[in-house]
Amino acid sequence: MARFGACPAAAPTEAVLWWLAGLITVADWIGSDEDLFPPDGLLGEALREEHARMALCNIGWRAAALRPGLGFGELFPDFAATPLQRAAFERINRPGAYLIEGAMGCGKTEAALAAAYRLISGGHAGGLYFALPTQTTSNKIHERVDAFLSRIEARPHELRLAHGTAWLREDFHMPILSPSFAKDDRSASRNVRDEDEAVAVRDHVRAACSWFASGKRALLTSFGVGTVDQALLGIVAAKHFFVRQFGLAGKVVILDEIHTYDLYTGTLLDNLVKRLRELRCTVIILSATLTGQRREELIRAAGAIPIANNNDYPLITLAPEGKNAGTISLPADTPKTIQVATTKESDAAIADTCLERAEAGQCVLWIRNTVDEAQASYRLLKSANRQDGPHLGLLHARFPLWRREQLEQLWLEALGKESNNRPQGCVLVATQVVEQSVDIDADFLATDLAPTDMLLQRIGRLWRHTRPNRPGRSEVLIQTGLTLENFRNGSAVELKTLLGRSVFVYAPYLLLRTFDLWTRQSQIELPGDIRMLLEETYRDATSSEPVGWTELAREIDDSRKVLRQAADLAALVRRQPALADEEGVQTRWTPKARRTLHLLLATASPDSLPGHRIRLMLADGTTTDFPDFRFDLAAARAVHSNLVRIQVPVWRAMRLLSLAGTPPEWLESIAPSKTVLGVVRKTDGAILFGDMESGMTWHLDEGVTFPRRAAPSSPATTPTTDYDDDEPYD
Repeated sequence: MARFGACPAAAPTEAVLWWLAGLITVADWIGSDEDLFPPDGLLGEALREEHARMALCNIGWRAAALRPGLGFGELFPDFAATPLQRAAFERINRPGAYLIEGAMGCGKTEAALAAAYRLISGGHAGGLYFALPTQTTSNKIHERVDAFLSRIEARPHELRLAHGTAWLREDFHMPILSPSFAKDDRSASRNVRDEDEAVAVRDHVRAACSWFASGKRALLTSFGVGTVDQALLGIVAAKHFFVRQFGLAGKVVILDEIHTYDLYTGTLLDNLVKRLRELRCTVIILSATLTGQRREELIRAAGAIPIANNNDYPLITLAPEGKNAGTISLPADTPKTIQVATTKESDAAIADTCLERAEAGQCVLWIRNTVDEAQASYRLLKSANRQDGPHLGLLHARFPLWRREQLEQLWLEALGKESNNRPQGCVLVATQVVEQSVDIDADFLATDLAPTDMLLQRIGRLWRHTRPNRPGRSEVLIQTGLTLENFRNGSAVELKTLLGRSVFVYAPYLLLRTFDLWTRQSQIELPGDIRMLLEETYRDATSSEPVGWTELAREIDDSRKVLRQAADLAALVRRQPALADEEGVQTRWTPKARRTLHLLLATASPDSLPGHRIRLMLADGTTTDFPDFRFDLAAARAVHSNLVRIQVPVWRAMRLLSLAGTPPEWLESIAPSKTVLGVVRKTDGAILFGDMESGMTWHLDEGVTFPRRAAPSSPATTPTTDYDDDEPYD
């Protein structure tokens, strides 16, 4: 009573109950350190408090200490504030929910960080978590936020990175226990009555080590950057979801690129915004391509009352809880005119166009909707390129981490803002991995047809920075698969066939809407046309649309119902068992017809060594020894750097798992579930499971490839699960 005051008179809300569960759990984990808190309980009160301070110090848990009174110019000394950034810095100064809408590359990140500084330094928030859609974008923003914190913190800061592979990048000071190691570890189970209780205690200790020694710690420390999935795992029935709620409570939470989420993740995001506001967080939402309807949904999720739609752009929306939302209209950036052309030309013809542009000195970006198509396009370019011709590259999510990072660094250095060695002509083929928060600046863009918001994100890579003497004009070429004659008269099945593999990534109806709109544009002006293009694409269906369109519109409506229901069910934490605390499993929608596997690439079969050790030569050229009965951090990092995440149809997943057989214990203890070991044959790159050919191949410049399948003989037999989509997240 003396320390915490009287109990509250009113019954606590669900948010308060889960926050309290998180507080108790984290306190118990900290108190599980028997070196500081011996089980005999003989420490005096003064010593207990001293040891408690030492325990918090050991895990780096301390309050933020910011330099007070900094202006925007001191926060970001390299450039002058734009009107949007000044407005965010001045007006976002109280707890609440805010939406910042502006064109790609207009400085929304800096606007949100400046607002976060005002809130934290003013005592309105206790820290910051910056959430992005993917691990790649999180890694890039982590570097920018780290530099920002070095300017505002009054003492050395700790910025943690939170996502599934963040621990590969950071140094840890606490042990991480694996299931196989814990079986033999009795230190975690002293003073227990039976083996069942001992197992529970060891599980409890492993959970504490996992949280404090992994990227999850970003949610508990004052400052963190990571994926939105790490925050979303706080409102689904994942194990220890309430610890995430406790870690985020009272912070500024920045949600970036929210337009990229489907309805399943979007529904979870609405629930997250609602819960964050209940936890007294300030939520700042960033987007370049919000529709008016989506803005209204987010305002309601924040507990505010939407008012008449404001179509100004850029725009800041203020959503105070229980009150009418307000808006701040801002002057638009200097307009940029983009020439637009659509074509039904073949991939080979597009490849010729890209090479011609590159030979004329342009840096060309060609974005494909699936990994298989990107790989095929790269092969076309290679076969058509002349000796000493333009430099070619390929970037997608089916590379192991070590190779993907090499390629990303190569192309960011070549095509980034500060590049000193910009090529005199090149072609980079990529999937959606370059679509957002990646500083690639192209002279010419070729792209598959995609929904308007995705097209706008891709166009954000075109003439991204001011450069003197650019070759050519700012142009985008959209490969559609349709013509003005066939897109209105085909049946639903015929239209899907004409749209090709893109229908396995995006809703066919949205692709048709986008095609209808963009074929009527010979040029667009950014940012002035963004609102019109978005609203026209996502407006309600009309009775005058063709029969095939109507059928596809019904499909998307049915899909929306399924996704929304699945998301609402996932958020009912009281009615669900404790699900795996694994990024992407509960927070992203994977069709039931597909499975996710992890492929570990090696160049030779594992060798057995004395002392129960395994030696393995990995695809990155390293040789690593694996202890057979305990977890080894260096070995785990080596494994994860050589993993490739693949999403395949169920039939292919079952075949691969059957060929690979039961994974060895040394691999099970350090790799994700459903990991298979593949050995690359040196002569042709074929990936073997033991002596069996998997059908997959590995190439340093192409990544992992699957066997090519014949095209369907007729629209009626179009396969619906045989194609291998681009990764929905990375």
